[in-house]
Parts: sequence; C-alpha cells; structure tokens
Amino acid sequence: MTLTTTGTIYDNKNMEGNNIDKVFDTRGSMRCVLFDSGKAGVVNAHGEKVLEIGPCEWLKFSTHGFLKGYCGREFFIDMNNGEPYTSMPEILEIGGFEINYVGGYLCTRTKKLYEVSGIPEMVSIGNQHLYLLLPVNGEPEESIRDKMIIKSRYYNVCLLNGDDSGVYWRIDGFEDGTLVVMTDDGDYYHVTKNKRSGKAEKTFLGKVSNEADKALMVQTVRDIEVKVTEERLKEAAKAKRKAEKERKQHLMTLLNSEPFTNGKKWGLKNNGKIIVPPIYRTVHTPVGKYCAVETYPGIWGVIALDGKVEIDPKYEMVAILPDGTVELTVFGGKVISKKLS
Repeated sequence: MTLTTTGTIYDNKNMEGNNIDKVFDTRGSMRCVLFDSGKAGVVNAHGEKVLEIGPCEWLKFSTHGFLKGYCGREFFIDMNNGEPYTSMPEILEIGGFEINYVGGYLCTRTKKLYEVSGIPEMVSIGNQHLYLLLPVNGEPEESIRDKMIIKSRYYNVCLLNGDDSGVYWRIDGFEDGTLVVMTDDGDYYHVTKNKRSGKAEKTFLGKVSNEADKALMVQTVRDIEVKVTEERLKEAAKAKRKAEKERKQHLMTLLNSEPFTNGKKWGLKNNGKIIVPPIYRTVHTPVGKYCAVETYPGIWGVIALDGKVEIDPKYEMVAILPDGTVELTVFGGKVISKKLS
C-alpha cells in the first residue's frame, strides 16, 4: 500500500481559455461557477481556477470547507483536495486535526488524500499534538519496507500538525515527543515542534535507497536519540535546581512555625495556617528550617518545615543544632552526626 491519492481532482492551474458562463454561488473572494466548457468549478478573485469538476446542474459552498452540488443527485467535494463524496462526511476533530469519516472510511483532508478502512477509535493523537496516528490497511509494499530502517509488526502513518501535503510513515519516536518520519520515496525527516507556532517543523535527514543509505540513517537516528536524551537530562537537572532554589526560599518564609496539637497528634502551623497536618506523636519546636518528630514512642526522625521527611524516623533520639547538624542516637547509644543542607 502506498500513500497516494485516490481519485483526487484538485487543480490549481490558471483558468486561461475557460470563460465563466454562470456564477452559482459566492463566498468571500471565491466563486462557484459554470465554465463555457460545461464544467463547473471554483475560481478566486483573480479568476484563477482553484477547482474544476465535471458538468453539474448547480454548485455552491457548504460547511467545513466543502462544496455541495447536484448532478442527478447531490454530491459533496472537499475543497482541500477535491475529493468527491456521495454524502457529507462526518468531520472528526482530534487534537487540532480534521479527518473525514464516511462509509467506514477515514479520509484525510490533505492535498494528497490518504484513506483507510477504520473507525474513529483507531485514530490517536501524538505527544504534544505534533502528529496524528492513523491505521494502515495491511503492510506497506515491499519497495517501501525496504527503505525502512526499523522493521515492525505494526506500521503507522501519521499526519503532521500544520502540514497539509499528505501523510508520512512513522519510523521512530523519542522521549521529547519528536519523531522520525519517512515518505514513500525514502526521504527521512526529523519532526519537531515550533515553540512559537506549535506547528511541525521537518528537518531533512537524508534519502534511503540502498543498504548503505540505510546504515547511515540508522546512525543518524541514533545520534538524534543520544542528543535528545542529553538535552532531557540537562532540562531535568535545571528543573531540579530551580525547584530546590524555590523550596529553600519557601522554607525561609516558614521560620516562625510552631507546633500545635489536635487531640493526641501534633503538627505545625505558620501564622495560624496548618503547614504540617497533625500526624505525629510529638513535634519539637523547630530549629532553623527543621524540627524533630516522633512517630511512635521513642522513634524519632527529622522533617523540614514544609513537611518533607529529611531523616526517616528510626532513631532513639534526635538533636538539631543551629548550624543544621543533626545528632542521631541509634539504639545502643551510638551517636551519628549528619549535616542537612
């Protein structure tokens, strides 16, 4: 199976030699017309032919970018690609993508039509709404499989956000949500998301036509995967540093926190607001950003003023010094010192 159009009659050539005999309908700068050749179609404000169809009794603009006409019976045409339908398709809107659904077929609204037998539940949105996965009728043709660097039991094609040219074979995806796609001709692209527009951006990686090309493309895709992983680790480390900085700043606003009791349980309040719920058997007065807590009789640990457990409760005694050093007494009397940040 190839990603080719089926019966598309899209034509954006100039209408030279096609005089307009009649205007059926007008919408904005576009007109549904009857040419003196007997064919109907659509022209723009400059008289350029946008779409041409066969003879019909009338033609007018409909909803969702469709035309509606009559030639013995009603018909509908998707103006995006000129594809005719005997009834108005159901328009599926999934994550910013539109798919026509009619007669058990899913039909793209791309200029190069792709249609497949299926149901809406077989369509899924990709990470960050960058792409839309569509089912495939069987396996791709052998000439196409030979260009793929990854063999799979399941093949997928996808629409790309903002790309109305056609569909692509999904080859591989990465943890940052980007992916590698391939055309029927073996052209490979790395697809990323434009941060400003949110649309897909394609970076050409190369063309695969033989085994040597395939080996080079495998390495290219692996290099992208390594780079993506490195960038994700950098972003995670940066986010962690930012979160730690913000937490330290928040803890400084809680230095006047005080223990409070509710029945037999203790927690912490700051300016009358509960910041640590009463879940402990005992809570000592905070020392700096930390305080000692007792979970069971004689079982002590340390929490920060925001409730985060800094030292698990498993010690016989805990002493917090002003410089952030904690002296932990284990059962048997041995004292261990630990410095909190």
